[in-house]
Amino acid sequence: MSTNEQQARSSLSQLVAHVYQHQNGPISGLTYQQLASRIGRLNKHKKAHARGMGNVLGKMGHLLQGLEGAWGEPIPHIQSLVIMKSGPNRSLPDDGIKEFWPQYPDLTKPEKENRVRREYQKILEFGSRWDEVLNRLRIQPATATVKQKWFGKGGESSEHKALKQYVKSHPEIVGATAEWESIEEYVLPSLDEIDVFLKSADACIAVEVKSKISDSFPADYERGLYQTIKYRALLSAMAQDGRYHIPPNIRSVLVLESKLPPEHKMTAETLGIEAIENVRDKE
Repeated sequence: MSTNEQQARSSLSQLVAHVYQHQNGPISGLTYQQLASRIGRLNKHKKAHARGMGNVLGKMGHLLQGLEGAWGEPIPHIQSLVIMKSGPNRSLPDDGIKEFWPQYPDLTKPEKENRVRREYQKILEFGSRWDEVLNRLRIQPATATVKQKWFGKGGESSEHKALKQYVKSHPEIVGATAEWESIEEYVLPSLDEIDVFLKSADACIAVEVKSKISDSFPADYERGLYQTIKYRALLSAMAQDGRYHIPPNIRSVLVLESKLPPEHKMTAETLGIEAIENVRDKE
């Protein structure tokens, strides 16, 4: 077995361990240097040696591609978790990932960020099937720590759950009352889920919540802004379908345990998105 293949297999083991450490999401990437350090790829000065890691990740990607035929379904590109620490693609995979995403180098940075965030979601949703991937490739897991088994969508953080329940218990935060119907994880026809859906006879409010965990992942706030727009559009369409009994007066609100980062405030104002900040359970 070549050195590159050995390092590719070690990289996959380490990246799966990283996924399990973030199974409740959101997940962040590892720099090429960080992954090199984790697999013991060091230079003569005992420092992480990142040069050439692109070739290692390419080898790893082909290992996964080779497994897909027998697997029967696409395997997420877990190599996208490895990111640049500087340069035009800072906090994103290098353009070398074009081997698997041919159009990636031609995307704008926001488009690249959206592509990567969606892939991270797929990586989390792949869940404990990563264990089976390692097993089929005969790769030893990076840690013997017992992992929570989960399938499909990653688990929900306790902070996110608590904020949802707080909003549901205090509907006045968004301008509703205790008499309104209140539903957590209201599923739309598109299979999107509204965190908290409040409804009266003539009005309804879709509430997307972001706990303080998102402070470490500012892009998650941008995602929340666009989710509120999506919910408003979907509910407006459902209001025209008599099967859903959606009232005509529709609002979509983003509720934050902390504050909306400055770089996203202009987006919220431009798009007319209502964001309610600093909502904390003080009980």
